[in-house]
Amino acid sequence: MGRLPRPLLLGLGAALVLFGIAVSQGWIRDPDLASADFIGTVEVGPDDARQYRAVPFEWATTDGSNRFSGRDTVHVRIDTSGELTLVCGWYRLGDGGQSLRAARWLSEAHLKVGDLRLRALLIAPVEKPPGDGLRAGCVRLAAGLRPAADAALALDGAAVREKP
Repeated sequence: MGRLPRPLLLGLGAALVLFGIAVSQGWIRDPDLASADFIGTVEVGPDDARQYRAVPFEWATTDGSNRFSGRDTVHVRIDTSGELTLVCGWYRLGDGGQSLRAARWLSEAHLKVGDLRLRALLIAPVEKPPGDGLRAGCVRLAAGLRPAADAALALDGAAVREKP
């Protein structure tokens, strides 16, 4: 069997390194996910909190030999009042490890907004109630993506492995 020429091996190695960099930088994205840019957080007061809809979800994590699961709720708002649509959300951390596991699951889940799919990473885990410094995470959708303010909301995702 013949050997591959050294320049070909070097070229394949360089292509593999470049592909790894592109994936790690997010230049290669899941085509099913809507294009959105994280823009930061916004303060949520008691009156603002009424504009957020409760979205129940089921989460699951594993640590190798054990599986943990539960149900919880996030709060999401779709703001179509500006030139570009904003989607904001927050998740109230409770006492104990269950809410931390749910937050871990949210970090890799997807938020369905009507026909669009977004990374649920936009949902900010918070410890404070509305009006007491609560800040919701927000993304700005790309131009042309304009779900209805009352679009159906749901969270989905596979069980997430807990990191040691």
